[in-house]
Order: sequence, then C-alpha cells, then structure tokens
Amino acid sequence: MFFSPELFAHTAYFITFVALAIREVLFLRIVLSCANSLQVVYQLFYNNNPDIAFWNFIFLLVNTIQVVKLIRERSPVKIPHEIEDIFRTKFSNMTHREFLYFWSLGKQKEITDSAVIDEGEYQKSIFLILSGQAQVQRDERIIATLNRPEFVGEISFITREPASADVNSKGKMFYIEWDQEELRRLKISNPAFWTKLNQILGEDLAKKIKHNSIIQTEETKKFEK
Repeated sequence: MFFSPELFAHTAYFITFVALAIREVLFLRIVLSCANSLQVVYQLFYNNNPDIAFWNFIFLLVNTIQVVKLIRERSPVKIPHEIEDIFRTKFSNMTHREFLYFWSLGKQKEITDSAVIDEGEYQKSIFLILSGQAQVQRDERIIATLNRPEFVGEISFITREPASADVNSKGKMFYIEWDQEELRRLKISNPAFWTKLNQILGEDLAKKIKHNSIIQTEETKKFEK
C-alpha cells in the first residue's frame, strides 16, 4: 500500500483550509486540533523539524484546552428546585449556567420589620425577595406591596438616582442582595451577560410602571365617582 509522509502535511493543510469555513466555535476548535496533531507527527517524525512541531504542539494544547472549556460551558447544569421558579419567571433569557453564576454573586439575608431602602438615599445594593413581603411607601402612603420574586432597588441601579420611595419589610422577609458596583463591573468583564441582566431589570421595571399606572387610573375613577 502506497504511503507518503507528505500526506500528513497535505491533510493538515487541507483540514486547516476547511476550518476557515466553519462558524461554530467548538467544531472549529476540534478541526484545528486535528490539523495541529497531524502537523506535529509530520514535522517531528518525517520532516525532522522540531521547531515547527513544537509550535504546532502549542497550538494543539491551546485548542484542546478551549475545547474542554467550551464543552464544560455547554454541558447542562441543574438549577436547585427551591429557586427554579425564580429562574422561570425572571431569568429565562439567561442560560442555566449564567443564572447560577449571577446567583452566586449575591448574599442571602433575613430581616424583620426593617427598612430595606430609605427615600432620598443612593443605593449600594439591589435586592430580590425570596419570601415575605416588602411595602413601598411615599409620603407615608403605601403605594405597592412586593412579593417573591420581585426586585427592590432596580430603579436606582438603572438610573443611578437616589431612591424615590421607602421600602420596608412587612414582618419577616428573606432576600438575596447584590452589590451594585460589583454588577456594574460586569459591563467590562462580561458584556453579553451585562446586556441580559439589564434587559431583565428593564422588563421588570416596565411591568411595575404599567401595574402602578393601572392602579392609579382605577383610584382616579373611584375618586371621580
């Protein structure tokens, strides 16, 4: 059977050429790893060129590491049952892994009949209610009641303005808290994730504004009657 050592080199170049047409990153990395492997064998054992073999081994190592990372990132992860409803209702545009990463950045706390946010103060955190209730008050009047799983402080996070109302826990309240500055750093370190987070907070804020508008309209109609 005819065999030419140059076949390794030609096959490696052909595979590299084919890789130029591949858009899917994981498949691209796998194909390039194959090409690098053939180059290592050819340059080291047939062409007697250890320098080129060395650099192709480095390329092979880098591509292999990236393949492993991509496979791990894409492998399914299970969201704990106790927060599955929160993922479905608030974070469905994130992947399971992104949601669990975001969750890991927060700190869970518990308070009883205490202030969560004071009107006029700049906020350092954003909250998500896990159990219990929070009452939003302005001019000593309750304007909204928040339950699981609703955000508290997202307006200040989005606008960077001081709080426009007081928010107090009603009885015992369990919540998770994220540091605003830590989240803002994601804009640079993870812009794709930052975009998704802002979309979630924006949609949540829009729903609250719409809900409050409906309530105010109904109250106005009652007053007019």
